Amino acid sequence: MIPIALLLAPIAITHVGVVDLDEGRIVPDQTVIVRDGRIESVGRSGAKVPKGATQVDGRGKFLLPGLCDMHVHLSWTTASALPLLVANGVTCVRDLGSDLAGIDAWRAEIAAGVRIGPRIVRAGPILNGRSFNRYQLVTGPPEEARGIVRALKQVGVDLIKVHRRVEREAYFAIADEAKKQGLPLVGHIPMTVTPEEASDQGQLIEHTETLFEGTFSAALEPGALPAAIARFRSEGAAALFARFVRNHTPVTPTLVPWRHLLAHPDPLSDPRMRYVARSLKEAQKRAPPMSAEDRAELEQTYAEYRAVVGQMNRAGVVLLAGTDIAAARIPGFFLHDELGALVEAGLSPLQALRAATSNAAAILRKDIGAVAPGKLADLVLLDGNPLERIENTNRIRAVVVAGKLLRRSDLDRLLRLGEEMASRN
Repeated sequence: MIPIALLLAPIAITHVGVVDLDEGRIVPDQTVIVRDGRIESVGRSGAKVPKGATQVDGRGKFLLPGLCDMHVHLSWTTASALPLLVANGVTCVRDLGSDLAGIDAWRAEIAAGVRIGPRIVRAGPILNGRSFNRYQLVTGPPEEARGIVRALKQVGVDLIKVHRRVEREAYFAIADEAKKQGLPLVGHIPMTVTPEEASDQGQLIEHTETLFEGTFSAALEPGALPAAIARFRSEGAAALFARFVRNHTPVTPTLVPWRHLLAHPDPLSDPRMRYVARSLKEAQKRAPPMSAEDRAELEQTYAEYRAVVGQMNRAGVVLLAGTDIAAARIPGFFLHDELGALVEAGLSPLQALRAATSNAAAILRKDIGAVAPGKLADLVLLDGNPLERIENTNRIRAVVVAGKLLRRSDLDRLLRLGEEMASRN
């Protein structure tokens, strides 16, 4: 257990290189003071350090805002995800479909200091035209759908999540009611709605593949999707992405599940799977192996998804970093993989970092996403410059979450805790 007195003391990170995400540069030799859960000051080293502050020598290190995973399903992963996220520098998550009571219990425990975990912004249940798991609500006709949105507002959700089988009339009712209730609308594009219509309704779009889930792909022969996406990129993408820019429509690509599946046709071969709950790994063992034909099509499709993400980035679409962690996906580690996938898709390391920090902060409307006075004290101290190599986000020396300092030894304990919890579940 980390001593509470140490966690509550002011923190002084001295002689550190601060990653300035606005300017895209490292500001050298800075001292960052954290007090009462916020960044109190950032300035040249030599500034007065508060009496009794816990000091961290930042020489040769780089200070980054805490990372945000903008697409998770915590109820699908078990509580073992919480320490793993923090151990990987993920200090904020946006949960897009889980058991609301369970998530709120975890939030309360995190706020009380009983449990280590990230800040959680949550949707509660997913709205869908038909349910395929216990974390979904069937929307029904338009007036019933409006009533569900109002009820979710009453219980305090932060946003509304829609899935692909919401009926067209119900979707527009949900979108309208969400606006009236002041709730962001997030999710898949329903199969009966075009991406243009979803953008016009103010929806925040999740998953690259959702751009192609409706009538675009419904009539395709098996194996024809990659070529169809390639045609879309040359014929219709520019106009759609310009619309996204005009409407301020952000997209969370979630490339990492596809990337991981191609890198590990047997997901259990990834040594990091030791951090995934035993029950979820057992279900993975029952999954049929991928055929050579399916793998070839997936490789082509994933290449097209990456090209689409690169095209969105060049068009100026706001991109967010999310992993869709659920079931047998690896909490925390997957966000670093997603940052790598975004760079492979054509983003610079700076642009990928913004997707997990400042872009996320703007969408969530939270005082996070920058190393600056007044911001909430969620920070990651790295041993390597992430602007030079995105892989350096994995080289974590310390994390500050909600003003609490976790050194490397503390993070290693969190990893062991996550592994132990996963082995029991």
